[in-house]
Amino acid sequence: LPTTARPSPTPSETQPPSAPRTAEPVLPQATAQSDLTIQREFEPTLTALPRTDDLPPPPRPTANQTEVAELLATPRPRPTQPATWTPAPTVVLPEILTGPATAPAATDAPTADSGFVFNPTQPGATQPAEVGVRDLPPSATSPPFQPTVDLRFDLLPPTVAPISLASTFSINSAAVYQYSVGLGQTFTFQNIRLGNGVRLFVPNPTDPSNSWIRTDHYGLLRYKPLGGAQEGVMSFSPFFEGFGVNSIEQNKNRIVELDWSADGKQFSFRIDPPPGTDTSNAGVWFWQPGQDLPTDPTYPIIRDCPADGYQSCQVVQRTRDPWRWQTRSVEWSPAAGSNDVLITARLTDESRNALAIAQAARNPDYARQQPNFVRYDYGHWNRGGRSIVVSGRRPDGLVIIGEVNNDLSGERVILDGSALGLWLQNAVKRPSGQIVALGRPGAPDSGPVALYDQTGRQISGFIGNAPPEDVHWYPNRSLVAVTVQGRQYTVQVEGGSVVDATERLRDPQFSAGEFGSSTIPAGVVQGSQYYPGQQLRTRIPALNIRQQPSASAARIGQLVEGDYVAILAGPHQSGGYPWWRVQTADYTVGWIAGVINGLPTIG
Repeated sequence: LPTTARPSPTPSETQPPSAPRTAEPVLPQATAQSDLTIQREFEPTLTALPRTDDLPPPPRPTANQTEVAELLATPRPRPTQPATWTPAPTVVLPEILTGPATAPAATDAPTADSGFVFNPTQPGATQPAEVGVRDLPPSATSPPFQPTVDLRFDLLPPTVAPISLASTFSINSAAVYQYSVGLGQTFTFQNIRLGNGVRLFVPNPTDPSNSWIRTDHYGLLRYKPLGGAQEGVMSFSPFFEGFGVNSIEQNKNRIVELDWSADGKQFSFRIDPPPGTDTSNAGVWFWQPGQDLPTDPTYPIIRDCPADGYQSCQVVQRTRDPWRWQTRSVEWSPAAGSNDVLITARLTDESRNALAIAQAARNPDYARQQPNFVRYDYGHWNRGGRSIVVSGRRPDGLVIIGEVNNDLSGERVILDGSALGLWLQNAVKRPSGQIVALGRPGAPDSGPVALYDQTGRQISGFIGNAPPEDVHWYPNRSLVAVTVQGRQYTVQVEGGSVVDATERLRDPQFSAGEFGSSTIPAGVVQGSQYYPGQQLRTRIPALNIRQQPSASAARIGQLVEGDYVAILAGPHQSGGYPWWRVQTADYTVGWIAGVINGLPTIG
């Protein structure tokens, strides 16, 4: 598996609930917590997986064609004659946990106190010969279990208990943009322990250990305001009491971005409905604590209108160009007490971005007015909220880094990118006064970008191998997180180091060491889909074998459809894939992805 895309922002759902979700109490009182050590812990509970012949079809994770093509590899040339296999004697798999000194016979049914995790021929289960060699009919002279891999039993460890992952994720900033912490796992930050899955998590800037906003595994908003109240599920407009969904793909109010006001008393949430759902609430909303008006406490800030037929377009009184837009990012003013919100939107008719200053106003009709867009591609607030750094194309099409007032007027050009043949975007001013931006020689979207300073000097290597899909600056402007083809890179301004932080940011529970080695199971996890030594056959045209359970690990071999493997260890979840350590017929030992694009690779 290579270093390729998983789209951001959202990994696939793997455990839909069995019944519709119901709203939880919103804000009951509780004692405030305190522990200012910034730390995230993840302790997933690995539950027993059914055997392959009992599994329902798995949900298909999203993956672009480039990633899937690379994951599936290219079949290597194969011999024109099939390999000749010498039948091996029937073997009894060794005892794998403390139990009786003598293993029960293969035909015996397991007992509650047998001390064994599996029985190779449990009644009613699929026999190993049926799993591994379905196309080889039994004959009178064939042994009942004929392995197609000459298994090295010295490589076959005993099963292991489900691994508890603790204290594997700790950073000094809470600005990591997204997570992939699923149901059954625990998200921990400081003294906060959260279940129900986590996709987005943003602590309150004024009290990060006692107040936060986040979305769960279904894209539903949960929040804990200031004042010691318990976390509650958003049940105000556009949500309502009892609002529930079975998957994020069904959530018409799917939240894709969260942001706090500078004083931590209000927050915004951006709704991007999945295709085929109700689009009437698309756009940016905000919550404020007052509940003394009939329309409190939530109001829309901007309604999106990216195409004719969008239900939210029917609410907006469009009186001028542009006619179509879709919000891409929201940034509250850093000035304490300010209700100014900087909106970046995509002008869908013009294939470019524009900026607008909107107000978080307690006025239900405010979002009915068309925003006053100014055609700068990118903008970010400066400290204090008195000005904004703009970059990309300005209204006349020239590429610049510039500075404007907090109402987007009064442009002052800092760097003329067009004169230098540079594309420049996402420029920010650091506390030192230095201005840095992402850019590259040439046109926008023509390739990967690097960091540039305000003189046009390149100060980092190129980030990934394609244009960025998403960019988020840390609040202190020391580091930027850039998503490229579903992978997340972090770039330090000082020194310009570029780090592929996909596993750390998207799968923080597996962040110990380069591949999270402390969490990789040494054997097959008890109750897993496969058992130690099980013989399985490759079910896809070609499959890579990796040195470690990671898409970025070195490739050490390939399998083609019909090749056999023996299971040694796993599963290990990493990068959105379940990994299994296997031995092949040619004695290669490495890790393969058990599911790619929602389909099993072995069976």
